Amino acid sequence: MENQGNKKKHSAYNIICFGFLPWNNMWGRNQSMMAEIAQFHLIHNVIFVDPLLSIRKVFMQKSKHLNTSSHIAGKLFPSKKTSKIWEYVPLTFLPFKRRFSALEKLENRINLNIIRLINSNMPFILFINSPKNSLQYLLDELLKKADLSIFDFCDDFVEYYPSEAVEARAIFSRNIEKYAKSSDIVLSINDHLRNKYSFLNKNIHVIKNGTNYYNFDRKSYKTIDFLERIKSKKKPIIGYSGNINTFRIDFSLLDFLLDQRPNWQYVFIGPAESYFTKRYLKFENVYHVPPVDYQTLPDYIRYFDVAIVPFKINEHTKGNNLLKFHDYLAMGKPIVSTDMGGANDLRDVIRIAQRPSDFLEKVEKALSPDTFRDTLKRKKVALENSWQHRIKELEELIKNSIS
Repeated sequence: MENQGNKKKHSAYNIICFGFLPWNNMWGRNQSMMAEIAQFHLIHNVIFVDPLLSIRKVFMQKSKHLNTSSHIAGKLFPSKKTSKIWEYVPLTFLPFKRRFSALEKLENRINLNIIRLINSNMPFILFINSPKNSLQYLLDELLKKADLSIFDFCDDFVEYYPSEAVEARAIFSRNIEKYAKSSDIVLSINDHLRNKYSFLNKNIHVIKNGTNYYNFDRKSYKTIDFLERIKSKKKPIIGYSGNINTFRIDFSLLDFLLDQRPNWQYVFIGPAESYFTKRYLKFENVYHVPPVDYQTLPDYIRYFDVAIVPFKINEHTKGNNLLKFHDYLAMGKPIVSTDMGGANDLRDVIRIAQRPSDFLEKVEKALSPDTFRDTLKRKKVALENSWQHRIKELEELIKNSIS
């Protein structure tokens, strides 16, 4: 950890954020945080650095976009997302670099120089949310010059991989230790992660997830035709939004629900593993929607009669603090969840189930007509946990650290 006492305080800083996920159409903690941080008086610009991308993938993806030249330019060059937020996608483009270290070094230097060019010699805060091997050179070089460095446990990174993925887990574990130890501030999303990783850095703080409240609580929503058709069946719509994968979703619980309530309509929104699509889309009452734009997501969620979080209970989900809890609450939706990380904090406004039969029973109760007071209570809790309120905790940490 570098001594902050040797560094001069400035009136404004850029923040360079290395995101675990790209600045994409489904916002996560990183994007929400940076959108709010960009409003800080002491922040000049935010430079959001996406994960490393192969230039071949850029050209492979172009056929999916109507304006292909715009798509390619947006990946090859830094692009401005708002008046204060830049997105940069570091590219891997040189062949044979695994054989010749000089080529890899050249490619790294090109990406580093582009980031420095966007930064324009401004003092900067380095925000690390990506302990991936592919970006180590960039992180290490920027860490040397950062006026303040922050490492964020937005999740338990190691637990993204199953226990048999020994090499991947070892890489993440090694990089987590390296960057958490070398950062001035470490953030975690819940007490479980703070306690688990406090040995790496004493200056570790819990900043829980929040919601972009007014993106979800709206006066009016757009109509989604295919969901209107589902709604016309006059059967309960049970909904979920987010990643659909084997290390999070409890598929045995879904099997139980489908078996016990075959007339319910189940809508899943988000990126899905092939295991899910092959296993469940054969059912006429199960629907999958690929990731939708963040601004559009509430238009879909409003059709949910009950929002569910059917997660497994494991080391990965213990380290969760879900954005979707707060997003659903902002829309006043009744929620049924398993007892995963962060659920207990919201026990007054969500139903927590311990086993499949209990989950089913709680969904049925959630389908009972809501009172206005119930809906208002959920929205109030969401507003209290909005990013506008949550980010003030981080702003104070940053101000105290640089002053």
